[in-house]
Amino acid sequence: MKDIKTIEQTIASALEGQNVELVDLVIQNQGRKKLLQFFVDKQGGITLDDCSALTNQIDSVLEMENLIEGAYILEVSSPGVKRALKKPAHFKQFINERVRIVLKNPLEGRGFFTGTIASADDEGFILDDGTNQFNFKYDNIKKANLDPVLEF
Repeated sequence: MKDIKTIEQTIASALEGQNVELVDLVIQNQGRKKLLQFFVDKQGGITLDDCSALTNQIDSVLEMENLIEGAYILEVSSPGVKRALKKPAHFKQFINERVRIVLKNPLEGRGFFTGTIASADDEGFILDDGTNQFNFKYDNIKKANLDPVLEF
């Protein structure tokens, strides 16, 4: 199997022409097979029909480029309401949205924070937790997800 960055770049390039973004890729072992979970999005959102068509397209690219050795299970879905934020563009896109972040190195003795993205640039972002504002650099973010308050 090629490294995950190569797979991400190859698939992201293949999807660009359709204005579809590869938001995240998760690879896990499922017995003797690999489970490949591609989370994709586009303007206006991803439908079930989109996922079906993209599954066929991604599968073709994986095969043609010989990116995965052996058997695998392929899943394509939307990133969901708790979508991962991986790139500076994601943080910029979701300014004023609530997020939960996990840090690589704790800040003020804390390893995770929840709050609203107050601003973002190419180097980092400012998180407002309702009481304080914290400045984070992207290289210290282990994991970041939207954390919406869902009202029923």
